[in-house]
Amino acid sequence: MSELILPPAATDGVKFGKLSSKYDLISTEAVVNLMRDEGFIVTATNSLKPRVRDPRMVRHFVRMRHEQHLGEVNGSVPEILVINANDGSSSLRMEAGLFRMVCSNGLIVKSQDISSARIRHVEVTADRVLDEANRVIQGAKEAARRVDIFKERILNQSEKMQFSVLASALWGGRVMPHSLLESRRPEDNGDDLWRVFNRIQENMIKGGVVGRSANGRNTRTHGIRAMDNSVKVNMKLWEIAEEFV
Repeated sequence: MSELILPPAATDGVKFGKLSSKYDLISTEAVVNLMRDEGFIVTATNSLKPRVRDPRMVRHFVRMRHEQHLGEVNGSVPEILVINANDGSSSLRMEAGLFRMVCSNGLIVKSQDISSARIRHVEVTADRVLDEANRVIQGAKEAARRVDIFKERILNQSEKMQFSVLASALWGGRVMPHSLLESRRPEDNGDDLWRVFNRIQENMIKGGVVGRSANGRNTRTHGIRAMDNSVKVNMKLWEIAEEFV
């Protein structure tokens, strides 16, 4: 896997001047290098594109997976999403995720049973970072195994529509719920919770489904391109899916 370039906020981060002197700047590059030394590999990066603030301050995202966990579990590879910012908008966060091989979608897992970590910019140590990273990647592995439970849960037509309505609400109700249930590939045809979840997730993230504009006109959705919004939507969709187990 070729080496990926980290965003400016990760490598050349500067502290927002209005922050307290107690706020320690956490170098994302240092965190990533620490995790690399322990066998983690960077698989994707992203950064917010600020209109005003220095790009070295903004929230940014680094996806990583461990070299010992490269094999698929139920068609997905467990990953960690590292989230950081130098402007006070985010603590150093690590969220469990699944990278679904069939459609190259990164699913961010958010469940009470799955680990995540938040490390404040006043309490960061190397040992803390590594302990949290290993805990979160184990949580991601458990999430991949939880897919078995999703696969066993068959949804009836009413439940599928209920799921899609709840998902549409994340978009302000402007996307037609039935269009979120449309399948883009044969592998996603079916009524089990896992395949219904993946149809809805991909249609939400990639867009191109039937919706309505703010003035009520029929339109096609543009999808969710901003990483910040993608993370929020992925987490919420997983939470919704958990309600049907």
